[in-house]
Amino acid sequence: MRFEGGGLGRFKKLHMVFILAAAFSVLFLTVYLAIFLTQSANSKPLSAVSIIDNMEIALGPSPNSTNVSLDTAITVDALASAALEDLQLTPEVRIARVYSEVTSPLTYLNTFYPAGLLEPGTTYTVFVTIMDLPVSWTFTTTAEPFKPGISYLLSTNGLWISLAIAASATVAVGYAVWFKPRKAVG
Repeated sequence: MRFEGGGLGRFKKLHMVFILAAAFSVLFLTVYLAIFLTQSANSKPLSAVSIIDNMEIALGPSPNSTNVSLDTAITVDALASAALEDLQLTPEVRIARVYSEVTSPLTYLNTFYPAGLLEPGTTYTVFVTIMDLPVSWTFTTTAEPFKPGISYLLSTNGLWISLAIAASATVAVGYAVWFKPRKAVG
């Protein structure tokens, strides 16, 4: 039986486009989510427990710490019932996002992610209000220039890495599907 007008050829091309689009989508999402969910552009600071109004609060970076990494996040681990408000840094640093997570049945860790790197050799003062109590502490960043690690590079380039891997793998899938050996029709 013979198809006229290229109907079968058009079907094969559409089938190929569907396979390639599906392969690209699955690969891109898999790689991107793997990077997004496992890598961070910010390092987690060491924290120290402070007693404030008979309440244990873990503050990070630790109060009066020095040589703090330029890519550090700011953390406050306090009672779940402690209302945490108005975090500010001096000199001013824009906070890109805040993430809260349960660390025990009674406490939440609030992580504040700066929008960029902190300045080298700079003393920062953190101000926050916890249950209507003003809390502040200082830390000083390292004077060394920033040397990004693999986690920083992956997280800040996750989109481009995902696109490159998905495109390369899609080309390989396309090649394998297009040139797979075909059975001879007898």
